[in-house]
Amino acid sequence: MEREKNERNKDFEEVSLGFTEEEAVLEAERCLNCKNPTCISGCPVEINIPKFIMAIRGGNIKGAKEVIDNSHAFPGITGRVCPQETQCESVCVLEKVGKPVNIGKLERYVGDFMRKQNENSRKNFEKNFEHSVGIVGSGPSAMSLSYDLLKAGIKPVIYEAFDKLGGVLTYGIPSFRLPREVIGYEIEELKKEGLEVKLGTIVGKSISIDELLKKHDFVFLGSGAGLPRLPEIPGTDSNNVFTANEFLTRINLCHANLDGYKTPLPKGETVAVIGGGNVAMDAARSAKRLYKSSEIFYRRGEEKLSARIEEIEHAKEEGVVINTNYNPVSVNEDEITFMVNGEEVKRKFDIIIFAIGTEPNKLMNFEKEGIKTVNGLVEIDEYFETSRDRVYAGGDVVSGAATVIRAMESGKIVARNIIKRLGE
Repeated sequence: MEREKNERNKDFEEVSLGFTEEEAVLEAERCLNCKNPTCISGCPVEINIPKFIMAIRGGNIKGAKEVIDNSHAFPGITGRVCPQETQCESVCVLEKVGKPVNIGKLERYVGDFMRKQNENSRKNFEKNFEHSVGIVGSGPSAMSLSYDLLKAGIKPVIYEAFDKLGGVLTYGIPSFRLPREVIGYEIEELKKEGLEVKLGTIVGKSISIDELLKKHDFVFLGSGAGLPRLPEIPGTDSNNVFTANEFLTRINLCHANLDGYKTPLPKGETVAVIGGGNVAMDAARSAKRLYKSSEIFYRRGEEKLSARIEEIEHAKEEGVVINTNYNPVSVNEDEITFMVNGEEVKRKFDIIIFAIGTEPNKLMNFEKEGIKTVNGLVEIDEYFETSRDRVYAGGDVVSGAATVIRAMESGKIVARNIIKRLGE
């Protein structure tokens, strides 16, 4: 169930309304509770999906949350932003005969129910910490690692450059897709359980990895891939050209779209967004809420768009125009030149936003800290350890821009390896 398109494209309130209790139970009753559930193999963090769905069916939402807690602590987040259609739902046996169980919305329902009840389903963790891990960044990989460390009685200490936690969840994803109160609640639960946080700390500038290793048994690099890329074409240094990263950060972190905040929005009425992934959709949909028109330009056909189908459909419903097979070759102030089927096409826009990918931030000079990189990404071994002993890495700083759940998966792997090493 979603808000009406001509209402929602004027504000940043959440678009999808989620399941009611009745809808959640009805959807849960569709699950066949397979003896050999393929859906679990499709989940990067291996949630026991049939078990939590059976708990919903029986009206035991706290029990459903306890099942999810065995794998991760963020159902309100992953239920909203995971690409379930290419993961757990794509291997649901009902997919073969029609429509798979809507696993994502059921997971979200559990997270939202517990948040609204303000009830923690987890037992108190051991807080007499003998060991600690210094964690650089506070995005999905860092949070996933923190949770698994807390479960094992190891203290996580996060060093975050910004003044808010969440990494890309907070600065990159608009609130109409992922409300800030959902992120805040699920992170606050970790803080209650022993997570320590140091905001405004830039590792490599405020503190070095050497210093972190003196303070902690291990260090984890989960600083993401927050440095945006621009294409190597003329004119991208024009004043009206922005990256999606900067544009979304101004809105999501600096509240440039609200009165009373100093950070300005770009001025104009017409917006072009270059790209075809979820970030491009986020930027274009945000622009549609703030400007007269918003158009996406993608260099391949629509079937090649990498954004989630739901996000593409929402963008179209909200009035975003999607142009395909448009390859940008130059920018001249407000004019973009595209090659379209071998011919030049010129279009004029007040604001031009590029959403063509990101890479790790160069503020943290990994090589200077003795950490090997390949094409700007941190090099790791099979255990996710870097070239420096006791320093691990995961998430986008290793893989490049990827999904939230894949970053969480890497955090779980690192936690498992650290716990094993401490036990040796």
